[in-house]
Amino acid sequence: MSKKLNKNQLIAVHLLASGVKASVIAQQIDIREETLSRWRQIDEFKEALEDATEAVLREIDETHKNLLIRSQGVINEGLNNEELDLFKKANLALRYLSLIKGKDDIMTKSSDNLFKCTL
Repeated sequence: MSKKLNKNQLIAVHLLASGVKASVIAQQIDIREETLSRWRQIDEFKEALEDATEAVLREIDETHKNLLIRSQGVINEGLNNEELDLFKKANLALRYLSLIKGKDDIMTKSSDNLFKCTL
């Protein structure tokens, strides 16, 4: 992160990267929206925002992957549970399959967006 940016600019960068609206950011750090708009034209601010956005996207991607791994583990435990009858296991498997239907497109889009941010 650039050392040329002041404290409020760095706060704005992190809030923008996190998806907070400009009007809310301006109110939180007690500036006008026009000031924030001008900051967005500064090369150092743009670079810091790109870096912060990339970090946020990576964090989201990692969290998503970890949740999927944990969820799949729980489902796997359920399917391997000898105490569950075949009907419950089939229901669990079918619900899982219905939830992941079409999710490859979402993961591809997410990966594409993360790749674009690194360019």
